[in-house]
Amino acid sequence: MQKDVGDNIYLLVIMCTVGIALLVISFVILFIRNQNKLLKQRENSHQTAMDHQKNLLHAVIHSQEEERKRIGQDLHDEVGGSLSNLRMLINRLDNHIGAESSEPKGGIYKQLIDKIIDDVRNISHNLSPPGLELFGFSEALEDLKATISKGQDSLISITNHAVVATDALPKHVALALIRVLQELVTNTLKHAKANYIGISLFMKNDLLSIHYSDNGIGFDIEDKRLKKGMGMQNIESRLMMINARYSVKTTVGKGFSMFIYIDPVKDIGPN
Repeated sequence: MQKDVGDNIYLLVIMCTVGIALLVISFVILFIRNQNKLLKQRENSHQTAMDHQKNLLHAVIHSQEEERKRIGQDLHDEVGGSLSNLRMLINRLDNHIGAESSEPKGGIYKQLIDKIIDDVRNISHNLSPPGLELFGFSEALEDLKATISKGQDSLISITNHAVVATDALPKHVALALIRVLQELVTNTLKHAKANYIGISLFMKNDLLSIHYSDNGIGFDIEDKRLKKGMGMQNIESRLMMINARYSVKTTVGKGFSMFIYIDPVKDIGPN
């Protein structure tokens, strides 16, 4: 009898232990599942916020580009046309005066007007690259080179081994990349004291790769104030908008280099 009671107590202890263990395991599983659910909700919320921020950024940049296009067209059509008419009038006046005088008086004014016309044309092209709209990315690159070099062909070298991929890019992606390159070139000319700029484009592992470099003075990449002043935030925003990845390599006295990677088929951001 006493043995049976002992066996029952022993069995009861085992059953209680197993029950408690199952209860603890169930609690742990429920806790882990709940934590995973909360983590997933946070990730979804973060992704939604990131998507919303990207859409807002796209809307702002799209609005800026439309305004740039309008201003560029107005400069080219209105201001450029008026300056051209003014030059023609001075040329007629100069011809009329030249018939009565051996020394034409309008030469210096025509030179000044020609310079203003060139400046207006360059500003207009920077605001709204006409080559991109009409002929595609490759032509826009050549326009960029012509604007920068101004007869100094040794200043910039552009090599495009991915013409098919670049000319097939959606307009908003091509425009974003052109803007990034313009910003990089502006930084080089303003800050780097460089006498050479290199831009190369090629396909690598099915990604369009763009390598920009200069032989300037470089800068401290950890200096956040310097990066902000050099327009890096604007560059990062445009690259983020088209889901492009990038890496920067620069040190003081050793030039600047940036690699940009983008999938030309997918993950190119909102249109």
